[in-house]
Amino acid sequence: MKYMLTPRTTVFVAALLGAFGVASGAFGSHILADALSPKSMGTYSTGVSYLQGHALYLFVLGWICMKHDNTMLGRARLAGLLGILVFSGSLMILAVTGISWLGAVAPVGGTLLILSWLATAFGSRQWAAGHTGSA
Repeated sequence: MKYMLTPRTTVFVAALLGAFGVASGAFGSHILADALSPKSMGTYSTGVSYLQGHALYLFVLGWICMKHDNTMLGRARLAGLLGILVFSGSLMILAVTGISWLGAVAPVGGTLLILSWLATAFGSRQWAAGHTGSA
C-alpha cells in the first residue's frame, strides 16, 4: 500500500479527475439542469465543485511530492483521493439517483478531505524542516 499512490500516479489520477470534473459539470449544466429539482441540482453542483477543486489540490500535491515527499504527504495523497471519490461521488450519485443513504456517506469523504489537508500541513512542516522520512 506504501507505493500504491506514488507522486506520479497522483498527478495522473488527479488530471483524470480534473477532466471528469469538467465533463461532469458540463453534463450537469446541459443535461441535468432541466431533469433535477433545484435542491438535487445544488447537491450535484456541490459534488462537482469539490471534485474540481480537490483534483487541482491533488495534482499540485503530487507534483510537489515528486521533489519533496514524506510519509505525511503520502498519507495526504491517499486521504485526498479517497475523500474526493467518497464525498463528490456520493453527492453526485445521490443527486441523480435519489438514494438517500448516500447523504450519510458524504461526511466520511469530507472528513477524509479535512484529514488530507491536515496531513499536507504537517507534511509540509516536515519538508520545510528538512525531515523528509520515507513515503
